[in-house]
Amino acid sequence: MKKKFNKIVSPCISICQYDSENKCLGCMRTKDERVKWKKDETPDAWKHSNLEDIKSRMSDSFRKSWEDTYEKKKQRIKDNAKT
Repeated sequence: MKKKFNKIVSPCISICQYDSENKCLGCMRTKDERVKWKKDETPDAWKHSNLEDIKSRMSDSFRKSWEDTYEKKKQRIKDNAKT
């Protein structure tokens, strides 16, 4: 039986280095946002909103690269959930 996949995937793309403004160079989240993503009680609506917020922080070329990597990550997680 296949597992249902509907989890909102973290925007982390495993770069995890912070700039002088405490934003991750990989996903553009702040440290506080990163912590909030890990909490079980964080609402999906906040996660959706935060995804849009972090995308707005990215330049067009960076966003394209991040979106490609993020889509591959989501597909990999989805494929692993099928097994």
